[in-house]
Amino acid sequence: MPAFMLSKQTLFFTILILFIASIFVSCKKDKFLTEGGQINYSIDTLKFDTVFTTLGSATRSFLLYNTNNKRIKIDQIKLQGGQNSPFRLNVDGEPTKDIHNVEIAPNDSIYIFVAVTVNPTSGNLPFIINDKVEVTLNGNQSNVALQAYGQDAHYVVDSFLQTAVWDNDKPYVIIHSAAVDTGATLTINKGCRIYMHADSKLYVAGRLWVFGTKEDSVIFQGDRLDRDYFGYKDYPGEWRGIHFLRSSEGSNLNYAIIKNAGLTDAAVYVEPPTVPLAGPQLEMNQCIIANSSSFGIIGLNTWIKATNCLIHTCGLQNLAILEGGTYEFNYCTIATFGGLGINHAQQPTAVIYNYRDTSLTGYVGNNLQATFQNCIFYGSLDDEIIFNQKGSWNYQVTMTNCLLKRATTVPSTLVTMNNCITNTDADYPQFIDSYKWDYHLKSTSPLNHKGLPVPAVDRDLDRVLWNNPPSIGCYEVN
Repeated sequence: MPAFMLSKQTLFFTILILFIASIFVSCKKDKFLTEGGQINYSIDTLKFDTVFTTLGSATRSFLLYNTNNKRIKIDQIKLQGGQNSPFRLNVDGEPTKDIHNVEIAPNDSIYIFVAVTVNPTSGNLPFIINDKVEVTLNGNQSNVALQAYGQDAHYVVDSFLQTAVWDNDKPYVIIHSAAVDTGATLTINKGCRIYMHADSKLYVAGRLWVFGTKEDSVIFQGDRLDRDYFGYKDYPGEWRGIHFLRSSEGSNLNYAIIKNAGLTDAAVYVEPPTVPLAGPQLEMNQCIIANSSSFGIIGLNTWIKATNCLIHTCGLQNLAILEGGTYEFNYCTIATFGGLGINHAQQPTAVIYNYRDTSLTGYVGNNLQATFQNCIFYGSLDDEIIFNQKGSWNYQVTMTNCLLKRATTVPSTLVTMNNCITNTDADYPQFIDSYKWDYHLKSTSPLNHKGLPVPAVDRDLDRVLWNNPPSIGCYEVN
């Protein structure tokens, strides 16, 4: 009897062990999630926001969550930049740039540490160093963006700027936009370089004063320094532009170069002022606006004065005067012939309207008074400047000694034309090379001595004395 009982006990434990083993084997087969799966991150962008002043290294971390109810095995965690990336990874204590088969329990997480070492004195580095941590689970890829400062510079990140003076000791890099506060004045001295990140605008609620010179212009441009990688020097729409808000007044730009902007609307956008102005809301002297993916200048019922300015190669109008306002342009060249990323097939280089179309009321407008003297409006289209009036608002536009590319007659009921030239010959101005952005005039240009002297303006954009009488446009014929 005892032996029989022992045999039954042995059989019972044997069956129990086999049962447990079968469960273990079954669980082992289903141990990992083998299809699909969801992983989340504690952040979408890991930013290294230390401003490096010497050879520096910094480490940041983020969490990777397994939100599934099964165990997962991450196929791969790597840096998109590979071995050439300035970033380094540490996953579960293992330093690497590429790791495979990382296991995470259900509803658990792991830390991923990222380090970066930069030499900010190296001029070969971009201002913003970017990479990605790529994570692959069951063939599906997701990532966390990495962003670090590369060069030693003044970094302005999503800031309201009070009254300040910027000198050219180091470049300025604006990230996530900046705004000159209401009542404040930002003064930018000669030689300053302002680099704008792709998502950035410089908003002006107060005043912007720029004091560049011919030799040391102030340059606003995108922060992409790797343009040679793409086979070109400049690309339109690298950043958003400079936006003058309703409260702004008395801004003055001298020898400013604003290039490769217009990502969302315009290189220079001027809103209607809140209160009547005693002088121009924006004055521009010897400035260049180049290669905007959209508009060059938009003025909405504002007051703009521009002298010796070159506005060229824009995807939409180089100059859009809308909704009325007061404008005075002297010795300006406004031209577009297309270019890389610029399809100049439909939009004329300039429009001058006393109204603006809206989706709500049809259109809004105001009185318009605009004078243009010694200005060029030219390009590859038949009609490069369009005039139009709506409503009962005044429309007073005067063109004096200007060159207009027009295949159709300028409406005399709208525009007063004094000694102007209309022409459709593609090479009539005789620019030296418009496709290389050289808008100087050849010595044989028919625009030589066709201007009318402006007493207050004695030199051209190059600081060359005007002839008597002067040429038309921003450059004197050499």
